[in-house]
Amino acid sequence: MTGAGIFVAFFAVLFLGLAFVDQRKAWWRFQARRFDNPAAHEPSDGLIRGRKLALIGLALFLAWQAVEMFRLAGME
Repeated sequence: MTGAGIFVAFFAVLFLGLAFVDQRKAWWRFQARRFDNPAAHEPSDGLIRGRKLALIGLALFLAWQAVEMFRLAGME
């Protein structure tokens, strides 16, 4: 269970880090070149806010799961 806990904790930290990256700048860097008029396809503020909240929620859930895995392994 310790290895699984470390694996899950790694992804919790990764998703939390992605939540605090500027999503609009990332979109312009990696996705905008696919469109002829990128400003028309830019994600809305609500979508960016929702994605950030989803990533934070997922990171918290995974952190909780990692703690429970460490408890099952006897690493309190």
